[in-house]
Amino acid sequence: MSTNIKHVGVLSNTGKKVVVVFRELPDDPSNCLVVDVDALPDWMHDDIINAVEEPGAQGTANFYEYAERKYMADGTNMLQTLHSSGRLNKQPTNNVKMTPNNSDSVGLTELNNLVRENNANAPVVTEPLGDSPARKDTTIRNVVEDIAQGPAGTNEGLDDTAIAKSLLAQAKGFEVEAKNLKAQAYEMVPGLKPGPKKPVAKVKAEA
Repeated sequence: MSTNIKHVGVLSNTGKKVVVVFRELPDDPSNCLVVDVDALPDWMHDDIINAVEEPGAQGTANFYEYAERKYMADGTNMLQTLHSSGRLNKQPTNNVKMTPNNSDSVGLTELNNLVRENNANAPVVTEPLGDSPARKDTTIRNVVEDIAQGPAGTNEGLDDTAIAKSLLAQAKGFEVEAKNLKAQAYEMVPGLKPGPKKPVAKVKAEA
């Protein structure tokens, strides 16, 4: 029997696998925010996929609810890292199909409509962000507004400083990945690890 996994899907126009972070945007229910999982560096890919499969994520309606209180392997906040590194992509909900298992799929637009119907008479509960610095820094509204400034799949609405910060964040991710790969290589073959450099003998000048 297949196990259903929430928050995962594919883009209808490209077939790319995605994690749906926001099923819909506030005041813009026809668009969502997704992460192209195949475009992630290995260390980030494993962190995101592992987080999606955790019970805490599976118990939420939106993955961002879990990601905004989850940390990456390098100690950074997961949602803020996805945002600052430019990994959150705006997509029309009608271009996303949710794939909870290998045999079933449902359009995200249809899923959102169903959830909206089921929640129509439910009481509205607002969860505070809490007092931790990471949760205060990761303001959901700010993330959504920043991404929503530009159309889907583009960097329009971002100035040079924002783009440069995004590139630096990506570079940091690659540095962490390179460090992890080196550690794995040295663990497999310890002899490859550089040793301490031998001191260079000083030659006395002839009188």
